Amino acid sequence: MLRRSYTAVIVLLWLLLVGRLVYTTYFQGAGSYVSLETGLKELPDESEWMNIFHDGKKMGYAVSTIENRGAEGYKVKSSSHLTLVFGGLDSEVHLESSAIIDTLFMLQSFTFWMQSQEYSTHVEGEKTGSTMILKFIQDSDTSITSLEVPEDLYTYSAIQPMVASKGIEPGQTIKVPAYDPMSNEMADVFVTHEGKELQEVAGENLILNKLKVEFKGIPSILYLDDNGLTYREETIMGMTMERTTPEEALAEVQAPEVDLLSGFSIKPVPPIRESGKLEVLKLEISGIDASGFLALQSNRQKVIRAEPLQLELSQASTEIIDPDNERYLRATEMIQSKHPEIVRQLPRIFKYPEIEDSRILTEWVYNYLEKRPVASISGAVDILRQGVGDCTEHTTLFTSLSRARGIPTKIHIGLVHLQGRFLFHAWPVVAINGQWVDVDPSLNQFPADVTHIALLEGDFENLSNLIPALGNIAINVISQQY
Repeated sequence: MLRRSYTAVIVLLWLLLVGRLVYTTYFQGAGSYVSLETGLKELPDESEWMNIFHDGKKMGYAVSTIENRGAEGYKVKSSSHLTLVFGGLDSEVHLESSAIIDTLFMLQSFTFWMQSQEYSTHVEGEKTGSTMILKFIQDSDTSITSLEVPEDLYTYSAIQPMVASKGIEPGQTIKVPAYDPMSNEMADVFVTHEGKELQEVAGENLILNKLKVEFKGIPSILYLDDNGLTYREETIMGMTMERTTPEEALAEVQAPEVDLLSGFSIKPVPPIRESGKLEVLKLEISGIDASGFLALQSNRQKVIRAEPLQLELSQASTEIIDPDNERYLRATEMIQSKHPEIVRQLPRIFKYPEIEDSRILTEWVYNYLEKRPVASISGAVDILRQGVGDCTEHTTLFTSLSRARGIPTKIHIGLVHLQGRFLFHAWPVVAINGQWVDVDPSLNQFPADVTHIALLEGDFENLSNLIPALGNIAINVISQQY
């Protein structure tokens, strides 16, 4: 059962990757072209069906449509259904999204919905000028926040029709600012026409235009014919989509052969003997940018060499210098520390004032949540009600309760060693007597063991920054001190 506490982060990263793959397949109908270089005369008004594959095995499908709204622009929709295995358990995940864009393909409003067996997440956004009003709807709770955005903003899902309408020549690169509803992130999108290639699709050899679409360092390759039909899309980690019929898309998917948990794990060389008894661990890590480690340096996680990257890990605490209490006590859409249900829970957990609060909370969250891998982007209140989850749910609930208690708490996302492998993971870091201390409610560790390697800090924002590292990280053990 322990191995099932570590899957949430990798599943969320993988779903973000799938989402990017699906979003760029809008508008691939038989529209009227002068050519791909000169642009599309009119956008198609038909559904597009794509099979989704992971390492050649079908694991779902996506269907997308566009509605021409005349002078008001367009409404684009996408629906995808995925079957995956993580933590040894099968899971079904359904994604729905829609966006209203104007005649210049700029974002007006959007909705996004993700449904798994345990949790449902619904996000709505409406843009007015340079302000985006966001609604996060979870169960019966709705929270509203605003986000400053460029006045000329595209949605990631509308990049392809914009490029197709304007046209793009071989060798040309187009750059536009875009917003991704699934990850709630903004960044420039780069689209490059890389010429034509011979591709085999469904047993047929075709000469197709190759477009590279890059968002936050994550590339997707689209293969389109001269009429604008997309036949294939590829991205990292063996993810592909291929054009198909509705009947083939709805056909039963193949049983997944690769568990996402083991498929994205990292085996250290040589093996780590007993991670729970380690006092100091020195590692050499490749396949990931060292700059993030420099920003996260602490007494617990020291960069002893930048090139090649070498770390020294221990259980040492780190003195809090210039504490940012407002940041580490804030409530967010996921960290719902000010919600009445979270606040009402405090006296049931803490029987005595300020006596080892963080230790008590670590044990309480560990015992409260049933250990089950889930695919969710859920808030603390929904997690409290459902009572199930893995590392993301444990960390979200712990951080919300801890901040509600008045304890500055931050979140680290990274790797942890378990059963001979490093797995993607999340855990809290709490302020205790003027020191930052890493704890792990998913494993009931106070403090967290030495093998926790922080890659990212934040309340699960910018999680997609880790996607380029998937499948690229290698870990060599320099020394183990017990």
